Amino acid sequence: MNIFWKNIIGHERNIDRLKLLCSEDRVPHSMLFCGIQGIGKRLVAESMAAAILCHNPIAGTACGECPSCKALMADIHPDFFQVQPEVKKGSELIKIEAIREMQEKISRMPVVSKQRVVIIDDAQTMNDAAANCLLKTIEEPGGQIYFILITNSVMAMLTTIISRCMREDFGGLESQDVVKVLVQKGIDDKQASYLAGFADGSVGQGLLLNDEEGSSLHNSAMKFFTACAQSVVDMELAWMLGRELGEKDKGQLQQWFGFFIMLLRDQLVLYSGSDIILYNQMDMGRLGNLAGGLSQRKLLAILKLAREYQGRLRYSVNNRLLAESFIVRVKDIVED
Repeated sequence: MNIFWKNIIGHERNIDRLKLLCSEDRVPHSMLFCGIQGIGKRLVAESMAAAILCHNPIAGTACGECPSCKALMADIHPDFFQVQPEVKKGSELIKIEAIREMQEKISRMPVVSKQRVVIIDDAQTMNDAAANCLLKTIEEPGGQIYFILITNSVMAMLTTIISRCMREDFGGLESQDVVKVLVQKGIDDKQASYLAGFADGSVGQGLLLNDEEGSSLHNSAMKFFTACAQSVVDMELAWMLGRELGEKDKGQLQQWFGFFIMLLRDQLVLYSGSDIILYNQMDMGRLGNLAGGLSQRKLLAILKLAREYQGRLRYSVNNRLLAESFIVRVKDIVED
């Protein structure tokens, strides 16, 4: 577990604010860390937890030497709790049982530190029962208990929970920071630079693209976008691609939509003549050749539709039917 702010790349302003809260003993009991997936929110939450639990914090930073810090680094701290979604058939969900189990544990007296800290990762995956159960605890925490909720989709969370948390928004990482982290994870400089061009500020996105499945998803999105730009989307493609995407789990389908949305955004940038940097830096020539194939109106309509269908994946849906429906509706826009 990471306990030091200094080990985190990027998010300097967020970290400065959080360190100040710790040093001035003004940490709210409930915090909500928001931002896209794979940018290091979890690392920041861990460092925050360490600073709260530390016996001898220095300027809002964990000392690294006290019993609390050593227990955290060994992953055996009895006053630090984590709630993570259960993964089944490609879907992630935090059920009420997990919240109740956490509530039972934090009801006990602290053992090593004076405080207790709970990190709830992917908080947007709580079902309604779990979220309402957590809400009661957040409203009346009972003692020195601090909650850090982490989410990449604020819209999927209860407004009552959001309103009771101090919200900290994290932006995507700078491209050079993504490269640094990818290199730290063993990817060579050239490949890391290539991946950072597609990563949209997310190390997680870069790592996904570095594996065979991620590359396959990106290529699939590119082929479909090319078919749209060349006006060759037909029912045969809809059934073929729908079957292919239907075999993916929800996380993979989310990534496919993410890649497709980035391609639409890049094409809109090219259409406008803006000097904004493209996500798909290595495909600039290919995207340039497709420029003009779809009007700005059609690009915006497909982009709106893609975001709508990506959002539907938060709910229990049939992946294949969703993919087929999306492709057919895109076909209608292309042919309009």
